[in-house]
Amino acid sequence: MATISSSPVVAGRARRRVTTGCLLLLMVPAALLAYFWYAAWHADRVNEQREEAAVASVRAQARRASDDTARALSATHSTAPDALVGVIWRHTHAPVIAYDPEHGTYTATAPFSSDHDEKGVLLAAGPVRTERCFTLTFARKAAATTWTAERAERDDSACRSGRVIGFDVTLARKRLATMADRVTPAEATRVLDPAHRQRPYSVRKAERSGDADVITVLVRESVDGAAVQQCYAFTRDRGAAAAPVTAVPVATC
Repeated sequence: MATISSSPVVAGRARRRVTTGCLLLLMVPAALLAYFWYAAWHADRVNEQREEAAVASVRAQARRASDDTARALSATHSTAPDALVGVIWRHTHAPVIAYDPEHGTYTATAPFSSDHDEKGVLLAAGPVRTERCFTLTFARKAAATTWTAERAERDDSACRSGRVIGFDVTLARKRLATMADRVTPAEATRVLDPAHRQRPYSVRKAERSGDADVITVLVRESVDGAAVQQCYAFTRDRGAAAAPVTAVPVATC
């Protein structure tokens, strides 16, 4: 039987096809690697820009809060520390507002935050919260009616105890809303501190004001060794079960 030998032309074509196939097999993962590298680099760049924008937004919030508060303080006619603390709280929502009677200053310590979506390599990575801690200090010179504001960005540790105090206040509002119609210091203490730990709540007084009960409580917390305390006035409307309770910080207990 006669044999047919492959021609050099056919063999060359086969070798070229094999070489081309191997190159394609090498190019596909290389292209995928390059794509994922670029996608990761691009996502990092986008996230960095979004983070910078979020930080700028947070700082703008703190600036507006300090400016609005200073204007509101300048417009008020009251000089009572509790009233001034209330003005500061309405504009800053700071859980801790310290009053220094010696220097006549009020310092609100509060976190400000901004949410944005983080970009993933293939899909969106989800929402991210950017938060910064600030102290806002308000003062008025003796001969002036205009209040000034100083704003300082602090390490996050300066706000940790205050955040917990904010949670404590929310819990206290819920507990006080379940009280019976008759509110006394002993009853408020029982509701707020059933385990008798004397922390974080210390009831100072409970009194009637018009159609409402006002319970003054010292709320204390210590996170990472940073002890913070703040007096709060909890106001509960009388005559209804589970009446809503509001809470506002006050200068002293």
